Amino acid sequence: MRAASAPAVEGGGPACRRMSNLGVNVRDLLRTALRILAGTAVYLGIVVLAAALPPAAGLMLTFPALNGLAFFFSGDARAASIAKTMLWMPVLNGFLCAAYIMLFLLVGRSSPTLSGWCLFVGVVILWLAWVLGGQVRQGIEQRHGLTYSIIVTVAGAALVAAAAFWSASSETTLETPSLTPGWTDAGWIIEEAWRSRWKITLFALTLTVLIFSASFLSISDSTRGILSGLPIVPFGGLVSVAGDFGMGVDERFQIFRGMISSVWLGPAVAVWFIYGLSSFYSAREASTVKWLNVSARFSALVAGWAMCFLAIIAISYAIDTLR
Repeated sequence: MRAASAPAVEGGGPACRRMSNLGVNVRDLLRTALRILAGTAVYLGIVVLAAALPPAAGLMLTFPALNGLAFFFSGDARAASIAKTMLWMPVLNGFLCAAYIMLFLLVGRSSPTLSGWCLFVGVVILWLAWVLGGQVRQGIEQRHGLTYSIIVTVAGAALVAAAAFWSASSETTLETPSLTPGWTDAGWIIEEAWRSRWKITLFALTLTVLIFSASFLSISDSTRGILSGLPIVPFGGLVSVAGDFGMGVDERFQIFRGMISSVWLGPAVAVWFIYGLSSFYSAREASTVKWLNVSARFSALVAGWAMCFLAIIAISYAIDTLR
């Protein structure tokens, strides 16, 4: 009798296995929640830094915050595969953001709120149509990444020059705001965080979709790359300006005119970030010490974001001199 009961005790029984699985699921959920909170906190910091650079509003529409987190929360071995589809997303999102702004400036004067929402529906439909097509799924091969980045940069620079010429020849002369004053007063940080609460919420929602899909749905790397480019934040930010009842029509137009000159080079900044970070993650040798490995990966991510900010600052002031 004792010998017969031994396997039940040793195996733990169905109840013990269920408790063990429950513990694993709880740990996975807690880890996922911490990733979402950490990623949202990082984005909050990016929003605050971006608030000090009003001339860079157009460039910041495609800032690679979600792209970087998608790489960081995935393994190094996946980086090159994820980058194949991810490289398309800044170009697609940047083009649709620019189209939204230009069309709003053309048709949004008489009924800005209705125009803003109609354009929002239109760009979402176009985004889905492009993403569901085969070209995005095929992606950009890693060996073509450098050439692709150069092409995007040259095309963006040409469009920026054209937009700057158009802006200079238009009837309305814009006063480009300088760096936000009051760096010594932390109150503006709280105000900016509150003013951007919907944008931050949309980012947290997008990050949640990405992390839960990657963690619990076993999605492909190509889908990860696409989800990292979900345009909820940039499209939501544009429609929030176009449909803001608390803002005058002239003020909305001024914001969009300020964006139109720089939005064309935003995708180039993001594409270089994706190409550089994915190349680094793919080529590096992982450390056997876990905390050293995580530190090296996170340091590379922060360095990439910092270089993006420096590039955005330089581009913003270069464009300002062309006006």
